[in-house]
Amino acid sequence: MITYGGDDGLETKEAIIIIGAKDELEGIEAEYVWLEKKFGEQDVKWELLDQESIDEGDKKYDILKIKFPDGEERTIWFDITDFYGR
Repeated sequence: MITYGGDDGLETKEAIIIIGAKDELEGIEAEYVWLEKKFGEQDVKWELLDQESIDEGDKKYDILKIKFPDGEERTIWFDITDFYGR
């Protein structure tokens, strides 16, 4: 079962931590599940503008940049250390 820890994901130190994903595919899917629970259905309530993965020390992050219909853009950080490379 996948659980989420951390904070609101608005910056590195507040990254959403994905826990319990068996592999990268399940972990990335969990990112989108979190976004849809928080912001609503993709392509209706928000759209993905960009996604990238980075290393910071011993942590691995996925950074998703999303845009809302009103033009607001937000960057959401996910800590993917728990499942990265599986």
